Amino acid sequence: MKHPLKSLEVNNAGRTFIVGDIHGSLSCFNNLIENIKFDETVDRMISVGDLVDRGPHSFECLQLLYKPWFHATFANHEKMMLNAFENSNNSHMWLYNGGEWGYEQFNDWKHRDDKARIPMDRSVELFELIELVKELPYVITVKNKVGKKFHVLHAELPAGGVEVTDELMEDPDKLHKLVTIQRGEGDAVLWSRSVFGALYDTNLQNKDKLVRAVAYNNRKMVFNDKLSHIISGHTIVQHPITVVGQTCIDTGAFDSYWKIVQPYQGGNTAPVKWAGLTCVDIDTWKFYKATTSTFTEVEPIVITQKEIDDARH
Repeated sequence: MKHPLKSLEVNNAGRTFIVGDIHGSLSCFNNLIENIKFDETVDRMISVGDLVDRGPHSFECLQLLYKPWFHATFANHEKMMLNAFENSNNSHMWLYNGGEWGYEQFNDWKHRDDKARIPMDRSVELFELIELVKELPYVITVKNKVGKKFHVLHAELPAGGVEVTDELMEDPDKLHKLVTIQRGEGDAVLWSRSVFGALYDTNLQNKDKLVRAVAYNNRKMVFNDKLSHIISGHTIVQHPITVVGQTCIDTGAFDSYWKIVQPYQGGNTAPVKWAGLTCVDIDTWKFYKATTSTFTEVEPIVITQKEIDDARH
């Protein structure tokens, strides 16, 4: 069993950012780190996972795992990729969800002419990167400069049953049991949308409507005063949003690109206006969103437990 948790202490030398689902959006990522003036010698970047698929540069985004300042959690797209490489009969789900880039390189590897290729071509390097993916933790716990703790994970922790606390999260056996609880397509921590599902790709302008949607779609939530704040992605939202004890920062980076699709699908699709790659500085709690060519600071939407309780009465 790989260790489900990676713990990072306070970064007193620099800053710590947490970034949403990158999904092959390397140019968005590069624009983001340029504008926040990211210093690779002292700053660090923590990813909620989903480095690959859908965007134009999945392989290059996977190469971020080589960087000592880059830390990532295990996510459902990485899981689908591993499943496909371990058993080609499982490849259909990955292909359906944007894995064509990797499948092409896998076939390239299978049919390569060893005499005509250098040892470390992209298809061979992909296997090296997959070994790094296998070691990614389900959860990264990190502290900011005032000692506040954050749990970084891809989707959501399963609610119900055992009370989830910071103490439980530090126990590798209990945490592994928790994060491998099955919901829908697989591990809940990689797939669940019980908290944010009602907000998926929806207009977030009407706060009352959002509160009601969350209230009536979530009878049980994992949050309590013994569990530190969670930062996640997976569910695409038009704006970073906090629901009680968890903040979702997946703002659909791959949708900020022009997409070339088949004519029968309607032809090429334009970038989605609100889409981009979002990160948060955990020391200042400031949020930033970037596309290939734009950069802006954004304010998160916050839904409190009191607002949810009031909507239920």
